[in-house]
Amino acid sequence: MPESGTSKLPPKSTLAERLQHVVDNRRGVQKAVPIDLGRYLNESQLLALHSLESFGWHLWFVRRPLFMQPIVMVANSESTQHAQLEEDGSVNLKPQLHLRH
Repeated sequence: MPESGTSKLPPKSTLAERLQHVVDNRRGVQKAVPIDLGRYLNESQLLALHSLESFGWHLWFVRRPLFMQPIVMVANSESTQHAQLEEDGSVNLKPQLHLRH
């Protein structure tokens, strides 16, 4: 019998369902965009994000690696361009972060 809180996929699930299951398990219960942004973004980042939103950009996700500073990623309104929001509030259009699409 499966443990409480775990889910099993049906044996005939599609590849997309199996991949989504793996992604969900890797993230756990964390959402891509946390509700309590002030906990992960500093004042410079929050001000920069507010400014970027007026130009159509939005917070894409916050990567929260263990024992490291959070990595804040933003995307333009069409999601054709992505950038890292640096700790000083600057926008890095060529981040050194490996992204899975």
